Amino acid sequence: MNPREVKIHAALRTLEGERIRWLLGKKESLTTSENVFGETITDARYSFILEKAASVELERNMLLLQMEAGPQTVHELHDATGLPKPEIVKHVIALKRWRQIEQVGMTGQSPQYKAVPRSDTSTKEVS
Repeated sequence: MNPREVKIHAALRTLEGERIRWLLGKKESLTTSENVFGETITDARYSFILEKAASVELERNMLLLQMEAGPQTVHELHDATGLPKPEIVKHVIALKRWRQIEQVGMTGQSPQYKAVPRSDTSTKEVS
């Protein structure tokens, strides 16, 4: 896939993802009811949270798509996506924690990561 196709597929995965759908579905309750701390989230704060979550999910999905094509190092992921290496490292840590990727080898002194096969929910209809 070329970089444009990767971004499009990553954006589609982001929109289909559980995190974004949950935030969209909870907008009313998050902005009208108090949370456990007795605070109500303003519309502006909700928008900021939604944009940040979408941005993080888009970047992670871009990285996952690259790693689904084969093992990649942080340097290779940077070259393929243009994302800053420190951000990639943060995403790699999170993706490993969520068991979405695994380390599979080394290139020189750089670890290689690949995506753990996932069940593709994009072809299933949500009831």
